[in-house]
Amino acid sequence: MKSRLLISILFLTFLLISTGTPVIAQSNHTLEWGVDTDEQFTYVLQRAFFAHEDSKQVIQSQIPFIFSLEVGQKVLVQPEVLDTIELMINTSSQLPHSYSSIRRSNDSVLLVESVSNLVIPVGDWDFLAEINNIAETEGLTLVDTEDEWGTIGEGVIPGDPDISVRVEMRYDKENGTLSYLRHHYTALGEDIIDVIFVHWYPGMPTIVEGGLQLTTILIIVISGASGLIVAYVIYRRIKERKSIIRQLGE
Repeated sequence: MKSRLLISILFLTFLLISTGTPVIAQSNHTLEWGVDTDEQFTYVLQRAFFAHEDSKQVIQSQIPFIFSLEVGQKVLVQPEVLDTIELMINTSSQLPHSYSSIRRSNDSVLLVESVSNLVIPVGDWDFLAEINNIAETEGLTLVDTEDEWGTIGEGVIPGDPDISVRVEMRYDKENGTLSYLRHHYTALGEDIIDVIFVHWYPGMPTIVEGGLQLTTILIIVISGASGLIVAYVIYRRIKERKSIIRQLGE
């Protein structure tokens, strides 16, 4: 099945650093890590709705760690490995990874480890946008505010009905931690997939509802399942400050 998917989602998937000989030269960026490996940050899976079991495979390829979490569960994210940031970075494949563990907040039981890119380097947001070619990527919008940096990817999977896709990922500029992550698929005004994972602060809700209308979910599931599989294939091919968190559920 041929898809005319209009979106190129940049999920900020940084590849492994090149193993070539380091370049001794003046840095072409001012990137640095804004966190240490002994720090912990509280997060919560606020929503994880799937209209059909088949739709889970799309999210499984993108953010598999959510399947280790319960909706409303608070967890501690700790960056345990921060790759060296090379002085010279000429392609996105040379950008560094972070690898974090996720533990239950109440008892620190390890749920998952080596989750990449819940933390990104800070200090040179223009460079990150340029090296990732965000401005030239169709369907992708740069988020660059005083407090946040990230992307919003939007598009449509044609079908009967069409499936609208929105993937939003924002980072806190202060320390580079994921602030807000949402994967949202809809058809005929109804949710097919809706996953929200956020940096949690006291006073925030741990669960948000989607206000679903279920009258045509069966139609969506029957006609949309093949489109979701196409999205999964395309995603594999092209390989998240408080202000936005206060807007959750809107």
